[in-house]
Amino acid sequence: MNAKRILSLFLAAVLTLGVAVTPAVAASAASALPGSAALEESNGPVSIKLTASGPLVYGSPFELVVETRPAETQYLGVVLGTKGEAKGFVTLVFSDKIRTLLKMIPLPKRMSATPDQTTDFNLYSYIKQLIDGNDVEVLLRVADEVASVMDALQFYIPTIKDVSTGLRLALEMIRKYLPAGSMSRIYVDEQPSDAGSYIAGAIALESGDLNTAGVAFFKIKPKTEGVRVYWAQEAPAAMTVEEARSFNAAAVVESDGQVVENGKVTYSYKKKSSFFGGTTIGGFPTEPGTYTQTAKAAGNYSSEKITRTIVIN
Repeated sequence: MNAKRILSLFLAAVLTLGVAVTPAVAASAASALPGSAALEESNGPVSIKLTASGPLVYGSPFELVVETRPAETQYLGVVLGTKGEAKGFVTLVFSDKIRTLLKMIPLPKRMSATPDQTTDFNLYSYIKQLIDGNDVEVLLRVADEVASVMDALQFYIPTIKDVSTGLRLALEMIRKYLPAGSMSRIYVDEQPSDAGSYIAGAIALESGDLNTAGVAFFKIKPKTEGVRVYWAQEAPAAMTVEEARSFNAAAVVESDGQVVENGKVTYSYKKKSSFFGGTTIGGFPTEPGTYTQTAKAAGNYSSEKITRTIVIN
């Protein structure tokens, strides 16, 4: 995605928020923005806790939930995938009031990727349309400038400072924990699903409580129940070198009786030898000898290993 489009997105968001604070909608904006007068009356210690409901297994229903005390505390959350299939996953999580405020600001349907849709199109939909599935590096390159623009609008919307500070802290977390060189993809308010390791953090946006944050580490396990692997092509008792070079050595991943498209499999090969029990080789053999091939489901699925003997004359 073009960096200028990302920048224009956030500038549009900020400027629209500035326009929104007019006499016509000032009351609704004041109740939705973090740090409003109603919240300041009960300003006190803030705690943030991240919990996951349901089994943390790929394909099983679960939900990552941010719990705050007081319950009305506004926050900006970040979930990062650091290992496994999750590596490179990033999602920004808005609190309910911030999300509601963005949805209150309508935009022309012609700005939608699907202008013939029947549902209302708003600023929140526009943000998701531009960000979801794109590379996080684009956001990192322009977000500091965006936060500076937010700071410049403090005179019109004092509470925007809390959001810009929260954004900066969220970016620090992304830079610190996002694996270097990973193929990253960023979303808005999307639940993690791929198997792997994650770190999640939430930053309070209440005035005076910006240092309050909650951090959690969690894993989503690969699915094992109902998962098996089997050979795509059975091996003959023996084959020639030419037959070995054209042989389909792959294994198929199956989950609950259905073939997993592009299912990941790890393979290992060992050549039979009279010394030390055999020699490990890097790929499917194409030279004469007797070999053992092993396969196991990987990625979002895990299975028992299967093995077979490959004889090349």
